[in-house]
Amino acid sequence: MPARSDAELVTAARTGDRAAFAVLVERHQPALLRACRGSADAAQDAVLHALSGLDGLRDESAFGPWLCGIGRNLFRRELRAPTAVPLDALPEPAAPPPAPRDGAVLAAIAALPPGQRDAVALFYLADLSHRQISERLGISVGAVKTRLHKARSALQARLSDLRRETPPMPESVPMRVTDVRDSGGEDPLGTHVVFLEEEGGARRLPIWIAAAEATTLALRLHDVESPRPGTYRFAADLLAAAGAELEEVRIVRLAEGVFYGQARLAGGAEVDARPSDALNLALVTGAPVLVDEDVLVRAADSEREIAELLAKALDSPRDARAIAEEGRARIAQARVTRR
Repeated sequence: MPARSDAELVTAARTGDRAAFAVLVERHQPALLRACRGSADAAQDAVLHALSGLDGLRDESAFGPWLCGIGRNLFRRELRAPTAVPLDALPEPAAPPPAPRDGAVLAAIAALPPGQRDAVALFYLADLSHRQISERLGISVGAVKTRLHKARSALQARLSDLRRETPPMPESVPMRVTDVRDSGGEDPLGTHVVFLEEEGGARRLPIWIAAAEATTLALRLHDVESPRPGTYRFAADLLAAAGAELEEVRIVRLAEGVFYGQARLAGGAEVDARPSDALNLALVTGAPVLVDEDVLVRAADSEREIAELLAKALDSPRDARAIAEEGRARIAQARVTRR
């Protein structure tokens, strides 16, 4: 029997199918742990966030990227949180100390009425069935389902309040560079289009860039090596020599038709960058490419305005492969000339 798709599993999980949600989590757990940089706490909180916010997922087939985005944001928030001092390093307090700071979702679960809290813990955390919970709590199966339904509704409301109290980072969407096209434009700052496509999804983001950066992207996409290190290889080697690591690049803003990028280093430092430079550096280092959800929404809203230019670019025979082959020929010719 073929495995059920993510969309089918999400639909089932929304009806209270615990096994379907467990399959989803197991399927995407390795990617989630990578997104959380191995932090089990952030990954566990991400699963609980996903559980309580499942009804808000717009594209059922995008559960994996959505879950990883939640985990990545929670991990960043964890990094920015003050480091806790070990209790044995503190003097004996005159009064009982405050309770340790738990994750927002765990705190929301703890705030549920006792009956709902017990049902959530036994169903989602202890992995018991409806019937087993009914036997444990001495209530009917129908009462168990009612408590779980009320708990989900309460968690959604509570987490919505928490989001208003502490605004989360913009939701980010993993994407990849798939093509570069010569748009035939006359503006030297935007004669080519680089296309990003959503990982595990159907959304696409076109960004106009200059010819030089577009050519470098095309060469990298088709593994054409330059005889000498280029600008982006030099930048990557410089980072490595300094003991730094490019963690990810992001497209963070779209304003008046201009995209703004950002390079994030391991440790949290962020550097503003042109998208063309950020994408080239990502391809050289293998760093992930993320686009803020707000950018994708704004770009989709404005796509009608660029429909004619976009169609012209898509019709162009000079795609990434063609541009890369032209570059390969120039490199070969240069080698012959130097001899």
